[in-house]
Amino acid sequence: MILLAHQEFDTDLDQLAAEMHAQRDRPSVTELGQEEWKGRLSHLRDLQRRLREGGLDLASVIEAAGPLAKQEARRARRKVLEKPARQAEWSEPMHWTPQKKGFDFALCGHWDAFPVSPRPYAEKVAANFSSHRFYTERQSFSVARRLDRYVAEGKKLAAQGQCEEALALLRAVLTETIRVMGLPTILVESLRQFQAAFREYLALDHAAAGIDETVFMHDLLTLLIWEDYGLTYEQTYGYFRKLSREQGQLCIGFLRQQIERLKAEDLDYQAQEALTLLGQVVCEQGCYELFISLAREMKSDHWRRILLLADTAMKARKRDVAMLVFEAALQPGTHYDYLRRHYEQLQRGVWKPDLKG
Repeated sequence: MILLAHQEFDTDLDQLAAEMHAQRDRPSVTELGQEEWKGRLSHLRDLQRRLREGGLDLASVIEAAGPLAKQEARRARRKVLEKPARQAEWSEPMHWTPQKKGFDFALCGHWDAFPVSPRPYAEKVAANFSSHRFYTERQSFSVARRLDRYVAEGKKLAAQGQCEEALALLRAVLTETIRVMGLPTILVESLRQFQAAFREYLALDHAAAGIDETVFMHDLLTLLIWEDYGLTYEQTYGYFRKLSREQGQLCIGFLRQQIERLKAEDLDYQAQEALTLLGQVVCEQGCYELFISLAREMKSDHWRRILLLADTAMKARKRDVAMLVFEAALQPGTHYDYLRRHYEQLQRGVWKPDLKG
């Protein structure tokens, strides 16, 4: 990678990373191919980290390699950008990518800071399922009924005043339901169980459960960014409106940090999820001073989050802010034409957005 960056990318590993991004995101690349490109990017970022820690630059590494650098120069492009690597040849960073680490952390990374760890409950729930068997549709309903029982147990614990235990159990159910969704079966019923557990989890008296609000919010937001089965879709609408201004700022600050970190780790999809979530928090908290800069950052890549900003402004009788949201967002992107039509309608005094898509 160092040789290739030196030969073709102005001795800049970030330029090489940009080329890997382009290769990863080609429409013709298979899912397996995408995984390999993610692994190569992970390897490159790990290399950059090790160079920084060692106080080394690329030129000094090439100089230290001496004649070996010239001998390997011809193989550099083929090895890094052209020839697929056998998985047996993958480095540890290629196997254990930021995406895998991030998803794993989202499921249980904050649990040690809970007043009662969800881990024993998660083990209890997980013992009901096997990742090595195929579940028929009929058996999947049995899985759903088992999850129902755990949700009911969580509600009972909360009603009895055992909020710490209820919080731990319901949080464990959320994680294990996500894991169950990955089993080779038809488990659409698990969506309903997750949503039931999620509603109870959000409705719990978190102060009574003794969990630090920073821990709770960071864990919740991380889960929302990384959950990718649609289990939390539309489940938090209105939730952030109930938070205090201080709690809202805590969420905004955390999400802003996450966006930058995710971008630095080449996790573009998750960075966009965090940006969308940030827009929701900002809308529900009524932070109108952030609308225009957020719209400029969001661009026209996703229509719904821009319409949400504009609609929130209109409902607050801030038509000028809604206009500026469109003007900031109308940069070339996937949904430019769709957003342009809404902007033109707003200019004519018509505002009837459909936010249900």
